[in-house]
Amino acid sequence: MVSVVVPIYNERDNLEDLLQRLNTALLQHGENYEFVFIDDNSTDGSFELLQNSTYKYPIKVFKKIGKKGKAFSLYEGFCQAQGDKLVMIDADLQYPPEEIPAMLKLLKDYDIVVANRKTYKASRIRKVMTKTFSLFFSKLLHGIDADAQSGLKAIKKEVFETVRFMPSSPWTFDLEFLLRAKEAGFKGISHNITFSKRVKGASKINTAKATFEIGINALSLKLKKIDPSHIKPKSEVSMHGAGVGYRKQQYITHTTLHHSQSALKGFLLWQKSFIALLIAAAVFGFSQNPQLSAIIFIAFLSTIYFLDTIFNLFLVARSLKSPPEINVSNNELSTINDEQLPIYTILCPLYKEASVLPNFLDSIKKLEWPKSKLDVILLLEEDDQETQKAAQELDLPSYVRTIIVPDSNPKTKPKACNFGLGHAQGEFVVVFDAEDIPDPKQLKKAYAAFCKLPKNVVCLQAKLNYHNHSQNFLTRFFTAEYSLWFDVVLTGLQSIQTAIPLGGTSNHFRTKDLIALEGWDPFNVTEDADLGVRLFKNGYKTAIIDSTTLEEANSRVGNWIRQRSRWIKGYMQTYLVHMRNPLQLAKKQGVHALIFQMVVGGKIAFMFINPFLWVTTIAYFAARSIVGPTIEALYPAPVFYMAVISLVFGNFLFMYYYMIGCAKREHWSLVKYVFLIPFYWLAISFAATIALYQLIVKPHYWEKTVHGFHLAKVAQDQIRAEIKAQKQKSRQRRFADAYALARSGMATGGALIAASIFANFANFAYNAYLGRRISVEDFGLISLVGSFFYLSTVPIGALGK
Repeated sequence: MVSVVVPIYNERDNLEDLLQRLNTALLQHGENYEFVFIDDNSTDGSFELLQNSTYKYPIKVFKKIGKKGKAFSLYEGFCQAQGDKLVMIDADLQYPPEEIPAMLKLLKDYDIVVANRKTYKASRIRKVMTKTFSLFFSKLLHGIDADAQSGLKAIKKEVFETVRFMPSSPWTFDLEFLLRAKEAGFKGISHNITFSKRVKGASKINTAKATFEIGINALSLKLKKIDPSHIKPKSEVSMHGAGVGYRKQQYITHTTLHHSQSALKGFLLWQKSFIALLIAAAVFGFSQNPQLSAIIFIAFLSTIYFLDTIFNLFLVARSLKSPPEINVSNNELSTINDEQLPIYTILCPLYKEASVLPNFLDSIKKLEWPKSKLDVILLLEEDDQETQKAAQELDLPSYVRTIIVPDSNPKTKPKACNFGLGHAQGEFVVVFDAEDIPDPKQLKKAYAAFCKLPKNVVCLQAKLNYHNHSQNFLTRFFTAEYSLWFDVVLTGLQSIQTAIPLGGTSNHFRTKDLIALEGWDPFNVTEDADLGVRLFKNGYKTAIIDSTTLEEANSRVGNWIRQRSRWIKGYMQTYLVHMRNPLQLAKKQGVHALIFQMVVGGKIAFMFINPFLWVTTIAYFAARSIVGPTIEALYPAPVFYMAVISLVFGNFLFMYYYMIGCAKREHWSLVKYVFLIPFYWLAISFAATIALYQLIVKPHYWEKTVHGFHLAKVAQDQIRAEIKAQKQKSRQRRFADAYALARSGMATGGALIAASIFANFANFAYNAYLGRRISVEDFGLISLVGSFFYLSTVPIGALGK
């Protein structure tokens, strides 16, 4: 439907012609239409004429409610319009209504069509002013190559709904509207028209005043901060199609999450200013008093490290004293009536993971949940033809369906999950990654836990671990780290009833609760951690259930660095988002705000602090004579004791915590490798450097983690097992032959002769060396002692027999 919005003020003489020409033009277009007139309190009978014309034309006429002026009339008219296409046109007939159908056709490929006054039949002064404004204020100042102040435009309704704003003055709607639409990523085009002279009535515009007003507005817009524009969803019952327009791009994210709670923006202005101030203060301090500045810097780092040591000790002690994870016994599971179970939706986002899809389907098949009540959704990206083809070639069971995620930015896992959430049929929903092997009882455990926990527990996090932990050194370190995080740290956080950064998979929700939280942040590359913090800030809680999902540990260094740098970048994004208003965070969350600093902020900080402190420590012991006095001067007594405690006890305790995690998982074979974990920490610090770079340069870039390396490893292991079996048989034959030879007398005699020859040669070399190196007296003494030792072996050997 087309809505033609016409602002009027004392235009009675032009209205009949206008209505007739508009009606003729729209009839030719062949689409339903309406005319929306906003009367700015006319005194010439314009309002009454329009009311009397409603029987003849599809007219809606409204008396102006707000401020006087064309800009405010347009705003009210767009709000009253019912069409999905909007046309604005002045009532003075200087703009030809006959051009509207051509402009509406252009809306098929564009969002905005601006009538460009190519042929100008009005006054020369107005023509010069119009061209001047378009050149300097529109094109040069704002980069808008269009006749911005043209009174004839055709736009899609969604453009107005997305960039909706209240004009600042009577004549300042057009330029700001086009600028906001451009920033929101909408596309526009110009359409040439002939601009005619006014025939009837008098112009209502004060040219000088309006020009000044519009010019000042154009200059102020250059300095005005334009916030991201939110694109509304396609329907009111889901978030599909929702998104945000920002920096001339449109991001269709399928969530209505406000940008202030999203990582769409990285650093806010005050955060950038604060960081710049710290850097400037550090530079000034080191330039004026290097020693004092270094002491303050090291004291700060040592204090953070010391506090983290104490906090982690407290956290681990709480976790071990009374493990708070939710246990569901087999007896409880046996009482569940399968017929009364609700539908459970499983979201599995895949991107270029065709190789692991069969394994995932096999794992889902083993889940102990009625298959008639499973809703498994494979979320396939539109440009991932390989995985789509693999899914089509598989004989998918009835409880598995594929959904193609429309191609749009950002191309991230949380965006795909948001799209899948809108298609979820289940009362409960869980996210599994394609390489996951969940505990077969996990869904029933989560369901039983939800039934007995308070309603404010909206998320259940299953524990994560790895099935290929013995593949190489990297997978061993990775598994030890996961064992500590999920079996000790997260349960410790639950014991103190604080925010829990979620893992990237096996997060269980009531579907309605997740929708109320507006899903995942599509711009955060660790959307799970962000969601865990966000739901806690909204008054909800997460609990850990005693069920494990096995994943594939990254076994290749390059792939691991890409994955780890993305995780760290996501933690940085999460920290920046939730620290946008630190005073409000501290006021609302109290001590939990401090815990957030330790868990998220501290985790990031130590990745950069560790290498610095290690280099300092190694330099002190390795080159003490050179740098020792300087380093000692930087550690006053209180700082020195904190640093020593952190160095000795902190590092020892951290390694001990890893061992505890391995022990709880019964990964006994990994415990000995924990002593090498500092090398793993060094690799994490390297990944953190990459993460910081990407946070600045490409914050929303999703580093793809390649899965399925373990499949190749399994195939290789099978081949190696066959080769090993063949070699073992060969060794057994050789050993049997050698054993038979050894039992023969010839072999025994030969071995005795060979041993005697070797012993005599070694004794000769020994005596020759000593004869050259020591005095005759010392040589004689050594020979005497050696002779006594040799003689003593005779009775000892006899007794041994």
